[in-house]
Order: sequence, then C-alpha cells, then structure tokens
Amino acid sequence: MPIVSVDEFVGAKLDYIVVGGGTAGLVAAARLTEDPNVTVGVLEAGKYHENAPEVNVPGMMARALHNPEFDWDFRTVPQKYLDDRVMAQSRGKGLGGSSLLNLLAMARPGKVELDAIEELGNQGWNWDTTLKYMKKSEHLDPPKLSPEDAVRFAANPKPENHGTDGPIAKSFPPHITECHTAVLDAMEANGLPRNGDNGDGFPVGGLLVVTSVDSKTATRSYAASAYYAPNATRPNFLIHLENADGTLQRATGVSFSHEEKVYTVTAANEVILAAGPFQSPQLLELSGIGDKDILTKFGIETKIDLPGVGENLQDHALVPTVVEVDQKVQSIEILFEPAGLAKQQELYQQQQGILAGIPSSVFAFMPGNVIGTAADTKKWKELTHLTGSAPEVFANTKPSVKKGIEKQYEILSRWIDNPIQPLAQLLMFNGPFPIPGVNFDFTKRHLTLLCAYTHPLHRGTVHINSTDPFAHPSIQQNYFSNPADLDILVRTVQWMKKVYETEPLKSLVQKRIVPTGEESEEELREWAKKMLATVHHPVGTCAMLPKELGGVVDNRLKVYGTSNLRVIDTSVIPLQISSNIQTLAYAVAEKGADIIKGRI
Repeated sequence: MPIVSVDEFVGAKLDYIVVGGGTAGLVAAARLTEDPNVTVGVLEAGKYHENAPEVNVPGMMARALHNPEFDWDFRTVPQKYLDDRVMAQSRGKGLGGSSLLNLLAMARPGKVELDAIEELGNQGWNWDTTLKYMKKSEHLDPPKLSPEDAVRFAANPKPENHGTDGPIAKSFPPHITECHTAVLDAMEANGLPRNGDNGDGFPVGGLLVVTSVDSKTATRSYAASAYYAPNATRPNFLIHLENADGTLQRATGVSFSHEEKVYTVTAANEVILAAGPFQSPQLLELSGIGDKDILTKFGIETKIDLPGVGENLQDHALVPTVVEVDQKVQSIEILFEPAGLAKQQELYQQQQGILAGIPSSVFAFMPGNVIGTAADTKKWKELTHLTGSAPEVFANTKPSVKKGIEKQYEILSRWIDNPIQPLAQLLMFNGPFPIPGVNFDFTKRHLTLLCAYTHPLHRGTVHINSTDPFAHPSIQQNYFSNPADLDILVRTVQWMKKVYETEPLKSLVQKRIVPTGEESEEELREWAKKMLATVHHPVGTCAMLPKELGGVVDNRLKVYGTSNLRVIDTSVIPLQISSNIQTLAYAVAEKGADIIKGRI
C-alpha cells in the first residue's frame, strides 16, 4: 500500500507495529508482510528520500551527513578525554534509516566475533546461523576482473560465502586508482597480506571492499529501495511518515505525535522497536522500562526495572592520515574541475567512474601483532577489565551490567594478541578527508588512509535527559576513557607511516599533510584527541544478554518482563564487531522476522 495518512494508519487493524522505518525496521516489516493475513504498520519520523541524489548516487555518499533533511545529527555530551569536545553522531533520518546515510561498505565481521555473541549467553546466535541471514539479505555482483587482477586487487569472493537472491545488491567499486595496489603492496611488505574474500569469517588482511551499490543502476541499495519499494503495493504494509516519533505506552500499542496532535494505535500481536541504538533505549525509558533510579529522577513510573537499558554503548572511532600524491591519480578532486566533472557525469550514465561507486577501494583489518609489539599487546590485555577504564565510567553502573561488561572484556582479552582477529582497521578514501582547520588545495591530488580501532574498550551510555520524546537523548561515549583505545590508534598511525614510506606507495606520495610524519608519540596522542571522529557504528544499548548480565532482550529479541515487545536493531548487538555494522543489521532483522514467524 502507498504511504498512508495518519487517519488511515490509526484506523487500520494492525497485527504488528514497527517503531522506526530504518534499516532493521523495514526488513522486519517486509518479511512479516509476506504473509497476506498479517498487517504491519511502520512509524517513521523522516521522509521517503526516493529520488534524492545525496542518497542514491554513491559518489555523493557523504553529502547527506549533518544535513537535517537526512540526518538526526545527534551530539554527545562533552567528552572528557577528548579535551571536552562535543562529538557529532549521525543517524539516518528517513525511510531506510542509517542505510540511506552510511558510506556503503559491506565488510563482514569475523567468525570468532559472532561466535562470541553466543558465548555471552545467546543460544543460536553464532557465525553459522548469522551467515545464513547475512546471505539471505543480499545478492553479490562478482567483480568483472581477470584472475590475475582479482588477485592483484584482492577481490576473490567465494560464491558459497555470499547471497545470490537477497534484496540488497552488493558490488565492488568501479573506479580504482593507482593507489589501490600500491597500498596493498606496501601493507603486504609490512606484515599484512591480501585477503580476497572478507566475507568468509576471517577478516584480517587488505581487500577491495564490497559495497551496497547496485552496479546495474549505479545507485545505493538500501532498506528503502530494496525492502520497501518492491513491496510498496502490498495492502498489508502500511507506513506513516514524518512527525511520528513513537513513545511506547504499553506493549499493546504506541502513542505518536502528528501535527501537534497525539494519536494512539494498537497492535493485536506485537510492538517492534527499531529506532536504533540512540532512540530505542530512549523510548523504552520514556515508557517506564529501564533503570528505576533514572526513571524516578524524571518522575516516570517504573513498569520494568531493567538496568541495562541505555548502558553498554560501544562505537568505532577513527583518525585521518592524509598525503598529497602524484597528479596522475584520478581522485575526487577532478570533480572540482569543469572538464573532469563533465567526464565523470558522462561515465556515470554508463555506471562507471567516480560517481558510480564509493570514492574508496582499499579496506584493511590489522591484528595486534601487526600494529604493535609483544609489550604493546601485553599492556592492552592488562586494560581489558573494569578498572582499566577511568574511575568515573563505571561508578554508577549497576552490578548486573558490570558483570556483563566483564564477560565481554574476558573475550576481548583473548582477541588482543590473536593473529586472526583485527584490532585496527584502515579505510581508504581517494581524496582529502575533510578536517576542521585544514584547507586542501583541490588542484592537487590526495589520498586519505583513515585509521580506526575495531574493538573499543570504552563503554558509554544513552539515557533520557527529559520526558519530552522529541528531545535528543544524552549520549556519553566515553571515548578514550580506556587508554588502550588511544594506544591502539597511535600504533596504527605509526604503522601507517611505515606503509607510506614503503614502495610502491612511497613513489606516489609527494607530501605528508596530516599528520606530518615528524610528530613524537606524545604529540600523536594529543593530535589524536583533536582529530578523533566516530565511524558511526553505535551498538549495545539494548543488549541481547542474559538478564543477570545486564541484558535488555533475550535471544529471541524480546524485552525482559514483556510478553510481546521486541527490539530489532543494532542496539541488541552486545559486543562490537570489527567491521562496518550494516551487514549485521540486516541479518539481525532477517532473523528477528523469522523468530516472530515461528520459523526458528
């Protein structure tokens, strides 16, 4: 059915209400409405950006960030260990959620990471079962490369590891510069081999990244285009857009605001919360589900005392390294030249060129023994416990939540010196990454290698700071509150310096820009505090864990203490994975729908 009015939505007899038409919410709704006898209503506060080039054109992928039309553009509270900086926290605003806003990478987590989710007490959530749902959500367009180039570019996907008929299209970037193989070769010379298939559960290595781009149309493939659009005519698939921020009153229904009026709609079967890692815990707390001490402070009656709500926040973060490279490199600066832009627009019509794919190609995942010494990994292992973080981080954390985080740290400790488990990630960008205070010369050519940590030891929180459902929640990431995170980033930047100085990349590099390469370790540490930015991968705030470990939902995604309220989004992921999280977001929703349908 087309998107419906508020009166049509409220007047419908709904079996399920999905609060949030984002990445996971649309997947769950689309799968549930495969049954024509089931009617699903989806509430989404944003618009349907069906024809927006900022969303659809891959080469324009970052233009929607911080634009209030597309981005909720949350902010953290001042971050103590980043000199009190307030950090941007983008979340997609509109049908498709953050899948309309993300930077399109479809790298997968490792086998040991997904098996760890089961180890934490979630029977049935492991690599084998989750791979099934990652594959169900996708179809891969294999690279059109010779066998020799497939090896050279690190693009050798094994068909058995990837989906063939799922809704989300996966493809490889069509525009690859001279820097691609130069970076792969230089990393290989510094201890990191190529990895031709990141999707096999063993992510360590350098690779040509798979992206959520439909190569046949050169457009973004995301939840709205892949799960909603093909099913929009279903009479049992109802969506109401804009001004629909939902606050759960009971597990039987939802109250929402539209044009300053409040409406209530009921669900015969279940309410599914899919508002994401920042807003799902906010809506639970506003509904009386959460830590009773927090709820009491705001005068909210506690219906279910669940201390884990809004706790256990984890995120990836990065710092940029930027160099000027040889003028022959076809990086994004050519889009600022009239002739270059015209040529790329022409190529885009043929599904080729910079605009047809992400302005990136190399991703890499580095284990601790590549970026650090044995002394480094020993030190980092010693910090994998509650007392390894700053004292205030867990000062008010409830015992059950602490117990769950300690279990996570026990697992993280094993990964620190595991050669098949990444501690750091490299993300390549064919051009200058925007850096506050740095003015790049766009007549030059640049290369950015972004350095990120993959398994944060920091733990943060998301809680209400008002009873107003339209007020943004208070986001406390606690970046760098555990010194291991800063250490790992600095070691990664120092390793990248060696990579830049290794042939054949060395011959392409004309000048180091950020950092200059002359900084001392202490200077790099201070620089990292000023440069740190989120990778936009928050998880964990409605963690799928046993209740005694601070869990919010059980292994069937049902909120503890309720009979028919589930959370289906990335807030349920209890322990951060090493990769971009969209592949797991789709898998969680696919599996969640099968759970509701009684298939598992």
